[in-house]
Amino acid sequence: MFYYLFDLFVNSFGFLNIFQYITFRSSLAGITSFFLIIFLTPKFIQLMNKNDFKENISSYLDKHKKKKGTPNMGGLAIGASILVSSIFYGNFNNINFLIVLGAYLMFACSGFLDDFIKLKKGKGLSITNKFCIQIVITILIVIFFIKDGQDFLYLGEFYNNTFIGLPFTKELFNLGWAYYFLSFLIILGSANAVNLTDGLDGLATGSLLSSVGAIIVLTYIAGNIIYTDYLYLPYIKDVGEVSIFLSAILGALLGFLWFNSNPAQIFMGDVGSIPLGATVGLVSIIIKQEILLLILGGIFVVEALSVIIQITSFKLYKKRIFRMAPLHHHFEQLGCSESKIVIRFWIVSIILALISIASLKIR
Repeated sequence: MFYYLFDLFVNSFGFLNIFQYITFRSSLAGITSFFLIIFLTPKFIQLMNKNDFKENISSYLDKHKKKKGTPNMGGLAIGASILVSSIFYGNFNNINFLIVLGAYLMFACSGFLDDFIKLKKGKGLSITNKFCIQIVITILIVIFFIKDGQDFLYLGEFYNNTFIGLPFTKELFNLGWAYYFLSFLIILGSANAVNLTDGLDGLATGSLLSSVGAIIVLTYIAGNIIYTDYLYLPYIKDVGEVSIFLSAILGALLGFLWFNSNPAQIFMGDVGSIPLGATVGLVSIIIKQEILLLILGGIFVVEALSVIIQITSFKLYKKRIFRMAPLHHHFEQLGCSESKIVIRFWIVSIILALISIASLKIR
C-alpha cells in the first residue's frame, strides 16, 4: 500500500520517496508485524479458550501433561500479522514476492486444516493425507520454477535456474532436471523439519528467529548487484523485495515468542510451523543458497534426521537409536530441563546463522 502511495504521489509529496527503499519498508514490516501480534495474540488466546480449541498432549510425553489445554493454532495470529504487514509495505507487482506469499498461504491452509480437524475430533489428518496435500502444493510451486523460473547473473554471465552453487566455493554445477526434484525435497523437507522441531515451548520460534534473520541478510544481498559482484554470489533481479515479507515473519516470530516462551500460553500449531518452514526452504531456492540451507537450518535438519534415523532403525533392526525422537525429546529423556534444551538449541541456531553469513566471504 505505502509502496503504491510513493509511486503515485511522490511528485506531490516528496517525503513519500523514502518508501521506495527496501530497507525502510522491511524495517516497518517487522515493527508492524511485531506490534500486531502483541495486540492480536491475547485476544486470540481468549477466543481459543472460549471455543475450547486446546492442545491434546501425546500419552508418550509424560513430562508435558501439564500443558494439556494450552490453546493451539497461534500460527493464525502469526499469519495475520505477516499478511497485513505485507499488504502495507510489499510490492505486489514483484513476482518473487508473490510466489513466496502464495506459497506461505497455501501451506498455511494445509496446516490449518490439520489443526482444525485435530482440535475438533482429537486426531488430525492421517500422515498420508497430510503429505499428499503438501506434495500437491510443492509440485505446483516447482512447476512454476520449471515454466517461469528466472535466469540469474553470476560473475558477468547468465545461468538458468538449474545451476547450483556450493558454500565456500565459486563453482556452479548444472543439475538439469534433477534440480527440480531437489527443490521439491527442500521445500517439503523444510516445512516438515520445522514442524517436527515445534515440540518444546519456544523451540521452533526461537530457532526460526536466527534462521530468518540470516536469510533476510542473504536475500537483500542477492538482490543487490554491487554486493553480489563483490562477494561472488548469484544476482537475482528484484529478489530484494522478498526481504519485506521475511522481515514481517521476523517481527511476528519475535512477538509470538513473547507468548510462546516457557511456560507457553499458546502453541503455533501446524498452521504456523509448516508455512514458516516451507517459506525458508523456498526462499533459499529463489536466492540460490539451496545447499547453504543445510547449515543455516542445521537445527531443523538434525531434528528431522533424528526422526528418519529412529524410524529406519526400528523398522529394520527393531532397535531405537534415541530414547525418543525428535532429538529434543531424547535430551528430555536424558534428564535435561526443557528450558535448558531450548536455550541451547537457540545458541546453536545463532552460531549456525553466523557461520552461514560468514561463508559469503569465504569462497
